[in-house]
Amino acid sequence: MNYLEFEQKWKKLEQKPSQTDVVLDMLKGLSDIEIAKNRGITEATVRKHISTTCKAFGVKNRRKLVSLYETYKPELLIGNSAINHTKHMRQPLTGRVPLDSPLYLERAADEKCRRYLQAAQSREESLPFIRIRASKGMGKSSLLVRLCHFLEKQQKQAVGFIDLGSIDLSEFTDLNQLLYQFTYVISQKFINKLNNHTPPDLQDYWRKDIASGLNCTNYLKEHIFSKIEQPKTLFIDGIDTVLGQEKTQNPFLNLLRTWNESEMKLVSEVPIVWPSIVIAYSTEPYPEYGIKGSIMQNVGIEIDLKEFSLDETLELAKRYGLNWSLNEVNSLRQLIGGHPALINRAFFEISQGNITLAELEMEATSLTGPFRYDLLKKLDLLEPNENLKQCFQKILRGENCNDEFANFQLEKAGLIKVGQKGVTVSCELYKKYFDLHL
Repeated sequence: MNYLEFEQKWKKLEQKPSQTDVVLDMLKGLSDIEIAKNRGITEATVRKHISTTCKAFGVKNRRKLVSLYETYKPELLIGNSAINHTKHMRQPLTGRVPLDSPLYLERAADEKCRRYLQAAQSREESLPFIRIRASKGMGKSSLLVRLCHFLEKQQKQAVGFIDLGSIDLSEFTDLNQLLYQFTYVISQKFINKLNNHTPPDLQDYWRKDIASGLNCTNYLKEHIFSKIEQPKTLFIDGIDTVLGQEKTQNPFLNLLRTWNESEMKLVSEVPIVWPSIVIAYSTEPYPEYGIKGSIMQNVGIEIDLKEFSLDETLELAKRYGLNWSLNEVNSLRQLIGGHPALINRAFFEISQGNITLAELEMEATSLTGPFRYDLLKKLDLLEPNENLKQCFQKILRGENCNDEFANFQLEKAGLIKVGQKGVTVSCELYKKYFDLHL
């Protein structure tokens, strides 16, 4: 069963409230006796509802039914385990959220990416090139690893996950060396899927009289991707690592564009052997490197990660074991918006008893407050750029900044929001802090 089939069956089940309630209680770990008491029904009725659900989902027993939900709706199994998990956390959630963490929240982008990648398996004319972008701390890498796991375990795809941040930074000043390392890492990620084919040693294959981009493309095409019969997807994280690298930025990004245009679309009678591609990058460095537009304009499918909604923030509060009211969630969101990293930081500190919501609001901008590192990074981004700083100061005062590029860079850095109400500072936290420090 794939994700879409599961979703269809889940929606049908939701049309039967009494049966759904029993299944939800079962997923939380309640026994048949506890479910019966909880719902005011007999144990026989509980067992009947569970048996009927198993048949509807095409599984033989409740253990396999739970396994399906672990794969496609893990949030429903969290129950008290999330509270226990957060009580024993020793540090706040940062970086990639572990696959088994109950604190990962799915957003619309998760389903959208899965839908594109699943549809790719039946395509013959083109493959998706997905670009996931957002400022730092929005959950790009966490989404990538879940998509990778989904395709590999549920769709039985050949999957390769590359993080450019793991390549020695000294390689980024030399295009030939960068693409050599890039090619090597990709080939190693797919080496176990080559159906007993042994590719030539990359060092022997790499020719100095041929452009490094051609060396890279030809090697991967002839000796890696063409030897894998099953559907495949290449994930590339940390694309922003190449930004600002004078000798490698544009050639590297142009190589990816070329793959999208010539290798991932049916442009001749030769079948496509290339994988689908999903990349992720932070837009936060845009101001630092003077980038005035999308780094890969008109390439593939753009996925902009959104902040947590009100409902998502409320759900995350529950997962941290916080029995918060809507007013409390609204107060926190007024202070820090819905930025995932800031929300998780706040919930961690409060759930561990380190601080109350009222104290958080009072100490938010202090040098010892929980958001000090994020604030200092944002300040460090603004200080060297006088034009950007002046534009942001105008917005802080409620004035308009007519510098279109500065507005674009401030938005991509997560400092302002551009919406129906015009241009505003992203959250009260930034407004208070930069009123003091700019």
